[in-house]
Amino acid sequence: MTSLTFPPSDSPDTALALVLPSSHLDIIQPFRSLYDAAAIKWPPHINLFYPFVHSSALESVSEYLTQTLPSICETPLTIRFSDVEIFRGGKKRPSFLVLRPDKESEKLLQDVYELLSREFPDIRKAVKRDFKPHLTIGQVHNGGEGKLQHFAKKFKMLCQQIGEVDLGLAVMRRVNRNMQFVSSWGVQEYPVALSPECVPGNVIKRQAWTLKQVYQDDEEVEEVENRWEPVAAEGAEKLASQNFTLSTYNVFIDIDDSQTQHDRWLKICKTLVHTNSTIVCLQEVSDDLLAVIGNSWRVRQKYPYISHSPEKPLLRARNCVIISSVPFQWEEVASAVQGRSICIAKFPQYGYYSSSTEDGAEEDEDEEHDQKIEKPWHPLVVSNVHLPAYINEEAIQKRGEYTKEIKSYLNLHYPSNPVLIVGDTNIHNDTTIQDAVNQKVISESSAAEYANLFPIGEYSDAWLISGEGLNGNTFDPTTNHLALENAQNASSVPIKPQRFDRIYSRKQGGDNLLIREVRVALDAEQDSPASDHYILNARLSFVDTEKTASTATLLELPQTSLKDSDLRDLLVANNCFPGLSEAAIRNQAVQSLEACLKGHSDLTTPESQDSTFQLRLVPVGSYGLDTYAPSSDIDCLAVGTISTSLFWRVAKQRIKKWRGSSTLDVTSPTSPLSVKIVRYVDAQIPMLILLIGDKIRIDLQYCTAVKIVENWSSIPTAPLNSPLFNLTVPTLKKLQAYRDMLYILNTVPNLATFRLAYRFLKLWAEKKGIYSSKFGFFGGVHLTLLLSRISILLPPSASASQLIVSFFQTYATFKWTEEMVTIPNTGRTIRYQRAARDKMVVLTITTPAVNVAANATIHTLRTLTSELENAAAKVAVDASFTDIAGTFGDVVSSLSDSVGDFLSRFNRYIKVDVQFWGTNRQGGRALVGWVESRLVYLLTELGRNTPTLTARVWPGRFHEVATSAVAAALTAEEEDERAELRGFYLIGLAPAAGTELTKEEKKLSESAFSVVLQTFETTVKRKEKYDEKDSWIAISCVKHANLTTDQNHIVQLDKSMIWDGGEADEEGDTIPDSDDEDSEENEMVDALLGDGATNEFDDFFGPSFAKKGKKKSAQSAGQKSGPTPKLRPSHEVFNRIKWDGKYDASGYVVGYEDRFRGVLEIGADKWKTEMTDEEFVPMHRVVYFKERKTGNVVWDREKRIDLIFGSGKAEETKKGKKH
Repeated sequence: MTSLTFPPSDSPDTALALVLPSSHLDIIQPFRSLYDAAAIKWPPHINLFYPFVHSSALESVSEYLTQTLPSICETPLTIRFSDVEIFRGGKKRPSFLVLRPDKESEKLLQDVYELLSREFPDIRKAVKRDFKPHLTIGQVHNGGEGKLQHFAKKFKMLCQQIGEVDLGLAVMRRVNRNMQFVSSWGVQEYPVALSPECVPGNVIKRQAWTLKQVYQDDEEVEEVENRWEPVAAEGAEKLASQNFTLSTYNVFIDIDDSQTQHDRWLKICKTLVHTNSTIVCLQEVSDDLLAVIGNSWRVRQKYPYISHSPEKPLLRARNCVIISSVPFQWEEVASAVQGRSICIAKFPQYGYYSSSTEDGAEEDEDEEHDQKIEKPWHPLVVSNVHLPAYINEEAIQKRGEYTKEIKSYLNLHYPSNPVLIVGDTNIHNDTTIQDAVNQKVISESSAAEYANLFPIGEYSDAWLISGEGLNGNTFDPTTNHLALENAQNASSVPIKPQRFDRIYSRKQGGDNLLIREVRVALDAEQDSPASDHYILNARLSFVDTEKTASTATLLELPQTSLKDSDLRDLLVANNCFPGLSEAAIRNQAVQSLEACLKGHSDLTTPESQDSTFQLRLVPVGSYGLDTYAPSSDIDCLAVGTISTSLFWRVAKQRIKKWRGSSTLDVTSPTSPLSVKIVRYVDAQIPMLILLIGDKIRIDLQYCTAVKIVENWSSIPTAPLNSPLFNLTVPTLKKLQAYRDMLYILNTVPNLATFRLAYRFLKLWAEKKGIYSSKFGFFGGVHLTLLLSRISILLPPSASASQLIVSFFQTYATFKWTEEMVTIPNTGRTIRYQRAARDKMVVLTITTPAVNVAANATIHTLRTLTSELENAAAKVAVDASFTDIAGTFGDVVSSLSDSVGDFLSRFNRYIKVDVQFWGTNRQGGRALVGWVESRLVYLLTELGRNTPTLTARVWPGRFHEVATSAVAAALTAEEEDERAELRGFYLIGLAPAAGTELTKEEKKLSESAFSVVLQTFETTVKRKEKYDEKDSWIAISCVKHANLTTDQNHIVQLDKSMIWDGGEADEEGDTIPDSDDEDSEENEMVDALLGDGATNEFDDFFGPSFAKKGKKKSAQSAGQKSGPTPKLRPSHEVFNRIKWDGKYDASGYVVGYEDRFRGVLEIGADKWKTEMTDEEFVPMHRVVYFKERKTGNVVWDREKRIDLIFGSGKAEETKKGKKH
């Protein structure tokens, strides 16, 4: 048999083709189904000869090929596709887009074609064009160059998805207009059908995607394949009664000009980052934008889960995509309308529990209390939609059909779930619809169909509930030029702003879903918008309407006989309420400080509009919440527009110039009070301690936040995810006290009962010796957060007495070592990873999440738990408030019963003696602060090394005082000695409960105990903190009888403020005054400080300004040293060691201060800079850098050594001493 027996056919009913295997249909067939008219007529193939032979000769040809094919080529043929080619059509003919093989595959296919041509020479002669192997993906009708290039880029992504593929050879025949297999070699025959994604009514289950962990911290490396993996959301924790935020955003893809939109994609990413939503529904997403989102580290950080893999091409030109901060599942429902689909996502983490009776289950009354029935969980369902556009009869019809499909599917498959339909609805505003009717664009009956899309009896429009009229327009041609251009191209009615983007909540199953707030966020750059739509943000909450008794949802209102009137009487008796005059003085003190800092001459000076810099001063803490007592300090936050270092310099100068009176000399509410500096605390967040009117202490912190200042009036009502708070982490930390306070003021149901309960809890904690955060106990912020949580979880009708009872009942049984205390219903994802050293976690409300109980140790936690349990036991038997809190001593010199109990309860105490006799009281205060800060470390070490001991520290300094008879006989010299700092701290010791030790174990425990004390004494006597010339510290273990050194002395709490910062330092010498430290290099320095400036040049930083008049004679310079040269900060040194090619990070060691264990070391190459990392340490704790091999210090904070940049003290830098 020869090839001459097979004449060519002129009928397109037969073909010889290379066919893709069925294993690749999932990749390629969805696109062919949507774009290729021959998707079900042909399998995906590359034609070799088409037409081939007459139908009658197919069997003979098949037999011939079976015999000769092994000698021609091996099947299957392994090839790769690498590019997309466009076969352009005409005005009425579509353009074809085809996949082309790479060069190696092209040569292979050409060779096979030539070999087959020799076997079928007559058929080859009939072919009028050269063989160009290609696989058709689809056709594009009426496509300009931009549109063709858009689809070419999309289909090119298929080449990577297909990868290496084995092609089989097949003889095919047309049957009923479809090509079917006759014979095949190297490929199994399979039926060809539309992809499920394109069959109306089909449901395709999907999973969300996330970046693989190995790449989480990598840079944006697009070359790496398979970086994304599907996420299983089934095991997500169910969170009832939770807030969440949801956004919808039409990002707008211009298919005809998709090559010039990269700048817009970057702006869209910025918008997404600033949105801070839990769930974001995007419409009109293209492959380019999806890739940019996937490669944006900042977007991934906020939204690690995405509905579509950025590595795979999107099926449609305009796609609905969901990004989220929590895992989810979703499904795609193919629609019969315009080739669209319905994107439906289920969030197992959010939802509500319903009673079993709601779902038709009956409960046996006899077993109701014997058997716990798990209630059905109804997770949140979100449908991300993009309804057909335009306002005409056809569009209205299509929109109605599409909406009907969505609602029907949701009602059928999710009848009891809370459902949100979110997206670009293209529903016009009422005025525009009426304009269309008036202009005969649509009929009145068509106009009436708008109301039937989402009937008010079945769906709630979120904006109508929590928005304001038509101000929710997300498509506004009057402010957005992209919207104007699109409206001009497609509008047949007058152009007006439209509320296209909407959020609908289905009433069926949505009783537990509350819509709290809906806002439209305009673009930051109005002249250059990111999209033609603005993003719509909503804050929603799940509530437990059944008020089930669960700490995870709602607390049960406790029954108690305690009365708020008795509570108030107790607080009044203990002077817990400020009087009217006290309140007025405090208000005057804050006004005086604000006027002083703003450079005013008195309290009546009006605010200047052209002031050099803007400043806002706001009280926070107990004064801001109105829970303060007459003895409380005032915490204030200043927010301004200049740098921190410059602010402190300006503050120091203006305080010196300020003239005010003492509170004793005030004659008018408008009289300014004096402002004096006590000391400057150089901490992570610097603080200036001030004394106002010689009476009121104010702790002042400063934050630079220009945007906050400019929008100050809107801050109190701004949502937590407001773009105004898109600030750096250090700035957010400084603002945290203010933002948390605002949240509490806006969320706590009854502030009056909250304040009453707070004052009692503070009184109780002070009385029990557990009120001091620096010693690891409760502080004001702890009680505020803990009580706020109780207030939010209890019904609004709860009294202050019930708040207190619930407080003790809840936290007495709280699993502190396992659970974290967070405020419910904040609508944000808690991003806090508990460390092993966190014995107790009480998190702040706003981001970043900070554990305010970080100082708690195992011993202080035992003490807190014990006191909470004791209080809970007392409220259980209806004890009075006086019994719960105890009583204070009748006179100042007497001890409260709790202090007396502490001094008599233990047989042994650790006594930490501290003495200071220097003339500089600032040094004495620094010594006191240093010792107190290390006591937490001592407790930590005791818990780690002597677990058989229970230790309780009293949060206060004691001192010895003479009895009345002895005090009367003291000489003047002895009185002077008593005026020096002579105090001590006590830690009571007792065997741990249930501990029985052998003699050997007891010996080992005592040895470990001695080592802990010796190590602690060595630590507190560090040279930079302790000077033996004027200081003395001793640590000892004494019996109760030996607490005093003289039998005529007694132990008493030292309540003087002299060594705690009570005396003013009017010179403010502790405030940094270095001219080159973060100062603004512009004329503002001149204007603020009032001095001339000379322009100097730095070869690294460029021009800078230095104050004039600073030159002094050698004699005066010798009398008082000026500021030392600026030392490069630790983060700059680290970055240079890490990234400069001259250095090897593995050859350097970072020394940092651990708050419990002193100075520790870690390799510079292992130093973590991500705050979310468990091993993260703030850079301000870095003490030194040194070379690993030589031990030479290359940077030291306190010695001001810097061998990396050459900053700091040059004479010490050159020595390079070993640490």
